[in-house]
Amino acid sequence: MIKDIQRHNENLQSNDKKLDILREHFPACFTADGSFDIERFKSEIKDKTEVIDEGYELKFLGKSYAKLLSSTETTTVIQPNEEHNSLPDNANSENIYISGDNLDGLKHLLRSYQGSVKCIYIDPPYNTGSDGFVYQDNFNYTKEVLQEKLNVSEDEAERILYLTKRGSASHSAWLMFMYPRLSMARELLSSDGVIFISIDENEQANLKLLCDDVFGEENFLGQIIHNKLNSKNDSINIQRNHEYISCYKRKAVYTSGSEMKPSMESRAIITKEVYKEGDRYYIINDSITTRGDGGTLNSRENLGYTVYYHPETKDFLGVQDYNIELAKTSNNEDEIYTDNQELLQKGYLKIRPPKVRGKLGAWTWDVKNFNNSKDEILIKHTRNGYAVKKRTFIPANNIDVADGRYYITYEDVGNSRSIVEFSTNDGATQLSDTLGIDGVFSNPKNTNLIQYLIGLIPGNDFISLDFFAGSGTTADAIMQLNIKDNGNRRFIAIQLPAVLNEKDQSQQVAFDFLKENNLPTTLDYVGIERIKRAALKKRVAHPDKSIDFGFKHYTLLELKQNTLDKLDTFSTSTLIPDTTILEDFGRPVILATWLNADGYGLAVNAIVLDLAGYTAYYYDNHLYFVDSGFNLDSMKALLTKYDSEGHFNPKNIVLFGYSFPDWSINEMIDKNLKILNDSEKNLKISYSVRY
Repeated sequence: MIKDIQRHNENLQSNDKKLDILREHFPACFTADGSFDIERFKSEIKDKTEVIDEGYELKFLGKSYAKLLSSTETTTVIQPNEEHNSLPDNANSENIYISGDNLDGLKHLLRSYQGSVKCIYIDPPYNTGSDGFVYQDNFNYTKEVLQEKLNVSEDEAERILYLTKRGSASHSAWLMFMYPRLSMARELLSSDGVIFISIDENEQANLKLLCDDVFGEENFLGQIIHNKLNSKNDSINIQRNHEYISCYKRKAVYTSGSEMKPSMESRAIITKEVYKEGDRYYIINDSITTRGDGGTLNSRENLGYTVYYHPETKDFLGVQDYNIELAKTSNNEDEIYTDNQELLQKGYLKIRPPKVRGKLGAWTWDVKNFNNSKDEILIKHTRNGYAVKKRTFIPANNIDVADGRYYITYEDVGNSRSIVEFSTNDGATQLSDTLGIDGVFSNPKNTNLIQYLIGLIPGNDFISLDFFAGSGTTADAIMQLNIKDNGNRRFIAIQLPAVLNEKDQSQQVAFDFLKENNLPTTLDYVGIERIKRAALKKRVAHPDKSIDFGFKHYTLLELKQNTLDKLDTFSTSTLIPDTTILEDFGRPVILATWLNADGYGLAVNAIVLDLAGYTAYYYDNHLYFVDSGFNLDSMKALLTKYDSEGHFNPKNIVLFGYSFPDWSINEMIDKNLKILNDSEKNLKISYSVRY
């Protein structure tokens, strides 16, 4: 178990994982001493692909260290939240929430979910300088060990250690943080899987190069521009009111004539409400009013006029009825505008652009353009009166209605595929509505954005992963998508359980919220509580839906030093089981960790088996002996079960080594399994001991 992993990590080199892949597929390219023959490799593939020696690659301080972290096995164990997981809504759920460092979480997931995740969405640290990102890890490598493992100079080893131990927010530190996580994310993706990564301009260029390095340039699907409606335009130069979403697929597929499933749908979900007029559909866009300091009437003098609207006939007209000169100096609407009495007497209402930060506002269209484009205008009644909205028509033959949603083909929407608009305020509102309190999480993602992205993936029965789970937006979005089309999408979420500081103003609301609800004051519990409350609301609102609204919760734990000391001093020569080690781990922890390590995932539970008074546990092809006390009667009961029950045939028996130090017990198991394997049933049962 942990000791086995520690031994593996001690002998690990940074490129071992990739060399293992090459060794599996190109054994002829390795010499007797294990060296890789690059020239032999080139000759092996020269007829299949063009070999170039351009030499272009992404280089940054700590890249070799990041590769080492990708290959290093985690020494954390998986602790199930037994009380939560046993609740009726969660007991059979296939949704997973992991509290822990996502580096460890991804390593655990690789043991069961490699090649099984169809969609990944992440919103990692942007490294803005104010988002709190600082790279640190707890791997206690010395300078000498790094020099040996990474084949780097003493100076470079020292600089890497400086980044890892003292903390840094440099570009190299951010790349070193992201590289192993993206490398493992790639391995988790299915062959037709896609990853979406939100980022802003601080690391966007570096992320593109990093993803090209990890996923391959040929697997770049594109970059979506996310215009953040309602965001603050507070940049001194070019306004930065948008982010980027980088999209990569797992691997390029070369095919000739055969049909291939696309990585993403060739049609987009329309996220705005759709209306119909005659044989045409349309969506309503924002008001045609300007925003920001540059959108006031005194600075946009040709864009001031009154829209007169008749609420009964629905007729409307733009009339230029203001004094341009007065508008440059006055902020008094009554002075600047002259009411058109003739239209008012006929029952028309006057609509003027709303104020911008206390100043008179302006329209985005001039009056001539407005009156010539009435078909594109909609006057909509709101709580504050009437708003002038732009509407965009979509021809009926370009729109499709399926599973309760509207779709539009990419070929007919031009660049709308690569530019999306979602309100940043809506993300905060959605979280506040769910938790019943404002300001718990700063800038949470809009669930509509995540629904849009995941909705691009073909089908509705797959696993989606978010390993920067934050406030739980992705899990919420998946439940909403499943409600819309009766889907069976499952989520896996990983979030670091960072301890919140009640004295930090930015964390105080979240801290107080968790405290008032008797929850641990760690960041992961914001997401956990959001998912639980969102699921409850959806279950009540949709009692007819057979949707998986539950989730299983696990926490990743590092063993305490006292336990590690016991592992180091344990000796089989004593012949006495160390029951305190089993107590330190806990039986549920051992079983959850082993089930996942053996490929069964985190959604299953071991089945209890009584062997003449000895309790064993099994699932599918594995039988687990965790406790001491296994004896000859237990062995006889096991042999009888193998012999008499045709459906019972676990091929692997695994022993918890600290409970089985007596070599005679191991010898008894080995001897009887050989007899069983040589019997007429011709079974192939092996056993192993884990430490």
